[in-house]
Amino acid sequence: MKKWILTLLIVCVFFIFGATYTVTQTEQTEWQVIDTTTSAGDEPNDLAVGERTYTTVSAAAEGGDEEISIFNVPEGANSARLRVIGATNNQSVTYQIYIGTKAAQWNCDLAKVCQLAFTVGQQASYINGYEYADTVTVTEYCLVKDVGSSSPGSDLVAEVAFDLMGADIIVAVPTTADCNCKLLFKGY
Repeated sequence: MKKWILTLLIVCVFFIFGATYTVTQTEQTEWQVIDTTTSAGDEPNDLAVGERTYTTVSAAAEGGDEEISIFNVPEGANSARLRVIGATNNQSVTYQIYIGTKAAQWNCDLAKVCQLAFTVGQQASYINGYEYADTVTVTEYCLVKDVGSSSPGSDLVAEVAFDLMGADIIVAVPTTADCNCKLLFKGY
């Protein structure tokens, strides 16, 4: 009789706790280049009030302003990590970062997350000829959650992280590029 009760108890515990057991895992993706900017020529201005929609930015990017980048966030990415690599030490790179959640008609308004002002250091990156930025200054705008950053200097790697809050796209506007540079993304 004791074996029956013990077996029944184990089965009940398994079904009660086993049915609600879920594994939380962090998305493991590779670093991706989401913007490549050359220092030759003029960088774009920040987006004006009337330009902050997906269709307007998409038309501008397709119409010749290749320096504005639109990146489709990979499925499963809940947060973003951003880094900058540049071709020349001690040069400035500034990005305006926007996010948007596309509606059924594939348009959306863009919310400015932050301005990121990087200074390139000397730590070599995995992309030949480029070095990581070692400092970053973050100016936050209209994101509900904080934008985290690490700005170690001393030729280490500066990084920014923020919650995507369900966003489908990231728009990167490089308003300053004193050297050729790339914006890197890793979702998690």
